[in-house]
Amino acid sequence: MVIRHSLLYFLGRIIPGAISLLTLSVYTRLLTTDQYGHYSLVIAAAGFISAVCFQWLSLSLGRYLPAHADKPQELLSTALTGYLMLIFSTGVLGCAVAWLWPDTSLRGLIAIAVVIGWGQAWFDLNLRIVNTRLSPIRYGVVSSIKAVAALGLGAALFYSGMGVVGVLLGLLVSLFVAPSLIRQHWYGVSVHNYSSQMLKAMLSYGAPLTVTFLMDLILGISDRFLLGWFINAKAVGAYAAAYDLTQYSLGMLTGVIHLAAFPLALRALEEKGTAAAQNQLKQNVLLLLAISIPATCGLVILANNISAAVLGPEFRNGAGHIIAIVALAIFVGGVKSYYFDYSFQLGHKVAKQVVSVVWAASANVVLNLGLIPRYGALGAAYSTLVAFVVGLLASWRLGRKAFILPPVPKEAYKIVLASIGMAVSLLPTLNWHGRAALAGQVLLGTAIYLMLLFILDAGRCRLKLTTQLHISR
Repeated sequence: MVIRHSLLYFLGRIIPGAISLLTLSVYTRLLTTDQYGHYSLVIAAAGFISAVCFQWLSLSLGRYLPAHADKPQELLSTALTGYLMLIFSTGVLGCAVAWLWPDTSLRGLIAIAVVIGWGQAWFDLNLRIVNTRLSPIRYGVVSSIKAVAALGLGAALFYSGMGVVGVLLGLLVSLFVAPSLIRQHWYGVSVHNYSSQMLKAMLSYGAPLTVTFLMDLILGISDRFLLGWFINAKAVGAYAAAYDLTQYSLGMLTGVIHLAAFPLALRALEEKGTAAAQNQLKQNVLLLLAISIPATCGLVILANNISAAVLGPEFRNGAGHIIAIVALAIFVGGVKSYYFDYSFQLGHKVAKQVVSVVWAASANVVLNLGLIPRYGALGAAYSTLVAFVVGLLASWRLGRKAFILPPVPKEAYKIVLASIGMAVSLLPTLNWHGRAALAGQVLLGTAIYLMLLFILDAGRCRLKLTTQLHISR
């Protein structure tokens, strides 16, 4: 079942994922590295606002919605009330920060970052409802419309003379327009029907996660702000473009597995108990590794051609090295977030998750402070990799006391062997250059990997394929 759901989410995410890569390619040609640096910092600030102030509400809604599937209006009314209360409080704080900011040229960008944070929170809240109700097609449609609208409006406003502000306004409009397609989920919902007791329950579940989100953000975006502090916005732009390229590809793939897998594990735990949940988790982690290991190998090996094919000329210098390092970091972070961190959420011990993230975030900041002044963007990339490794080890050690995860299935070694075989097959193609060559490399690597999986019979794929063919006849 997890494969079918993952395939549906992949089909639903492939369009917005492709558009995100297209957006990156377009913006690294429209914007200078300095402009892209400012754009990246605004997006990072908006992500900070959305995650730290609002994300707990979205996760709480996803956690409690299955139990209120028959009568969700009170829960949704409570979530809406909480969202509006948070808009008011963050709006007051944002106005104060913008007013007091010493550089008057950045005050407008601060205000835009706050409102984009609201839009991202509203968009995430709506997608959480769709994800919890296991509607991958609708999830993909909404995400695709948002991505298309953001690129189209952003590029149009940029060409109209609004520059970086136009690009950001295009994103802002898309974040509020796209969720209107699923407004039927909010029918019958009113702030007058909220439950203070339910809001306290959601706050109790989500509040510990706020610290986790804060630490995750420090882990994920502190490098950009420190690059800006120690060097300049141009360095931020070059680093952020390479990082975003990797996140939009590998991060998208691992995120798809999470979207499909975690609701199934949660439902198995709620309806059938621990044993069923652990059985589901075995399938989840095997699929996660089957997708992320070969994708990481491909990004590392083909990093130089990927950067040349996707990024604008001003962003390519040194990007291949950064992509390779960040790909390893995102792989480690994906295994941590989308497997080992499940123990905290399934075991209702989310407060313990904070400790693992604090270790990772602390390591990232300390390493960035030491390495960025000396090595620049490469120092930031290596700091991220080491910090994710620290976080994974801490999550593995602490999570065992919250919820016992099943060991990684032995079938995983077949995935590793198939990925190694794929990597070796790509080595003779390293002198290929250009977008057509990159497409050929991807197709070749995918074909070799799938063939080796079939030969090794990973996950009993030969039996499943034979059975499926027999049924279809």
